[in-house]
Amino acid sequence: MNITSHFISCDWGTTNFRLRLIETETLKVIWENRTEQGIKKCYADFEAQTALNQKGFYLDYLMSEIQKLPDGHRGHPIIASGMSSSNIGLYELPYADLPFDKEGNTFISKNIPICQGQDLWLISGVKSETGMMRGEEIQAIGLEEHLHSYSEGILLLPGTHSKHISYRQGSFYRLKNFMTGELFEVLGKKSILSNSIERAEWNAQGKKAFLEGFHLGLVEGLTPNLLGIRARHVVEDRNKKDNYFRLSGLLIADELSYLRDTGENVFLAAPGAIFELYKTGLETFIAPDKLILLNDTVLERALLIGQRKMLRLHAK
Repeated sequence: MNITSHFISCDWGTTNFRLRLIETETLKVIWENRTEQGIKKCYADFEAQTALNQKGFYLDYLMSEIQKLPDGHRGHPIIASGMSSSNIGLYELPYADLPFDKEGNTFISKNIPICQGQDLWLISGVKSETGMMRGEEIQAIGLEEHLHSYSEGILLLPGTHSKHISYRQGSFYRLKNFMTGELFEVLGKKSILSNSIERAEWNAQGKKAFLEGFHLGLVEGLTPNLLGIRARHVVEDRNKKDNYFRLSGLLIADELSYLRDTGENVFLAAPGAIFELYKTGLETFIAPDKLILLNDTVLERALLIGQRKMLRLHAK
């Protein structure tokens, strides 16, 4: 496969699907389309029908979305990362093992030729004895250009299942998973705390409540303070929106507490509101020269850098 002037970026997550037309050299986004047809919904739709096998069903959806691209750009190679290579995705690939290098040379990939010989490259996830990920490994190799001047550190990728990846001189060698986002979802919607919190926008009051929860979590731990969220509402008639951020603080403190005594660089890469929460917590105990902040814009571009690395790898 030759390097083409453009490629099609497919980011197929658990809850969302995103297709973008990318100019290879500059990584300029020429065209973009998003849907809510993530892997979870797509798999449910597949199981509800009998006409197509799993691979055929997913390819049928993918090709229908590709037809929406501008004329003359529908035949470019497709680089698909995320959950498309999972057991409920288009085609299951085994996880590659840690460590992996900055070029992703050890990632497992598969080329699935589609209409008229168009290349579709699926990229595997990565696993260790303590964690696994699909999609974040592409972000990691895309972010490496921001990491290499520091030689080593820990890359934090917060989310539903947060990933902490240890990095040293061009190699990612250790992975930890944290279910912080999912725990917040479960506690906020399915537990006794559900009637005591209310989703809120980040502001000065929210930051104050977050820091209260964060400091409690660091000093006293998570579980002794969870019911306190409920008590603050029932007994003290505290604001539910404050409780939203207090719970966030408790959970994020539980995830980050092991970093309090680290002397390593900490790289935070996260989108939007999540970025602000983690940044606020980390700034309480990580020295400014040890905390490297990589915002939403950097993270978005990192995915494309990582996918371009895969494109170039398979063009060799």
